[in-house]
Amino acid sequence: MKKTITVMLLIILAISAAGFNVSAASEDRSEYRDHDARFYNSLIVDGVDVSIYQDDDIDWNAAKESGIDFAIMRISLTRNITGTLETDSMFREHYKNAKDAGMMCGVYAFSQAASAEDGAREARFAVSRLKKLGIGPEDLMLPVYMDYEFLNKNGSKLRNLTEEDAIAAAKAFCKTVQSYGYDAGIYANSFFFANYLNNGADFNDDVDLWIAQYSDSIGSKCRYTKWQYSSSARVADTNSSSADRVDINYWYIDKETEESAINISGSTNVEYTGKPVLPDFRIHDGQKYMREGVDYIIGGIGNIGKDSESYAYIKGIGDYEGYALVPINIKSEEYDKVNLPSKVITDTNFKNSGYILYSDTGRTNIGIIPEGTTAGELLANIEISSEDYYTGIIDSHGNRLEEKEKVVFSDMIGIYRDQDDTLIGTIDIETETEKGINHLRHK
Repeated sequence: MKKTITVMLLIILAISAAGFNVSAASEDRSEYRDHDARFYNSLIVDGVDVSIYQDDDIDWNAAKESGIDFAIMRISLTRNITGTLETDSMFREHYKNAKDAGMMCGVYAFSQAASAEDGAREARFAVSRLKKLGIGPEDLMLPVYMDYEFLNKNGSKLRNLTEEDAIAAAKAFCKTVQSYGYDAGIYANSFFFANYLNNGADFNDDVDLWIAQYSDSIGSKCRYTKWQYSSSARVADTNSSSADRVDINYWYIDKETEESAINISGSTNVEYTGKPVLPDFRIHDGQKYMREGVDYIIGGIGNIGKDSESYAYIKGIGDYEGYALVPINIKSEEYDKVNLPSKVITDTNFKNSGYILYSDTGRTNIGIIPEGTTAGELLANIEISSEDYYTGIIDSHGNRLEEKEKVVFSDMIGIYRDQDDTLIGTIDIETETEKGINHLRHK
């Protein structure tokens, strides 16, 4: 039987055969963890990190279904006495299975770097392993982290480590990782950050900080975005008394808005399939349409169940950086699309309005609709080719909009048959600005 990720903290005794226990995770989040005030307006995402100590029987699909959306896997390690570099033999298996289950993935290298030279060497080793496996920057939603910690300080090559050496080693690791196009980050516990890394104050904002502290709250001055709050989650076979521990984490994604020149358009309505789903977006920087896998990549948060809080997470890569967080609608049924819009509508007025009619893929979209356009204004620019049909604007739940209501990202044009007022299809609307959080930018 496959093993399933489930929470087994001291305060949570339930084990769920379906995976990470959603109700327990929710209870733990709201009652037993005190999140820093700066994360008041953040989306909090659940994830795990694993290594060779977790075997290949993890049921990643069950984990995804139950609310685990990211996984960070150990790719390499440095022996704490000899300094020998080794690969984690379970990485390939963990990465493939987690990726196939729809997890957003990152990696970490266990470090024992005592100098800048050591840090750069460890980074090159980790990157060479990624490249050998064909894993490029376009495959990782999360950074390549330096896992910096003591095992046995007095008996290891870190016994004489100073803050100056540690900061130099961490900077060299991150700089080397970034030189290959990957994002970089540092993992350490709150003690190590405070005493050896100056709480991250010496690192630029493009270095992600991931802190470990197994308590109800963190008083650290570190500007972390991820918190490993327990090592007592379990990878457990529910038919057995044995279980392997797994670390569990929060990822804080800022939901504050900021001005972005990059436009995201497309329908946020996605059909429920029982598997992770994502919308098709058109993303452009001015007149340039950006390419998925070259300029950006997309992952999903809660993007598997109906009526859940679901998002598409769009991450800039290559010449772009930052992210966008777009709410998506997962529904159990989808209206039939109007595959031949020329039989129903004409594009005469689109020449004057500047709207664009897309129908080259069989799925019809209409855009780009200026921000603030009302339902009445949009319908006034649509011509019906036959009196047998009429149009209306509907939201993602099929409700008709009033004429003065503003059109938003997930609305659709409904095509109705005049004879019996039957909705025969929809046309997706692309708006000039999307209602999600857009922090994408050109470097």
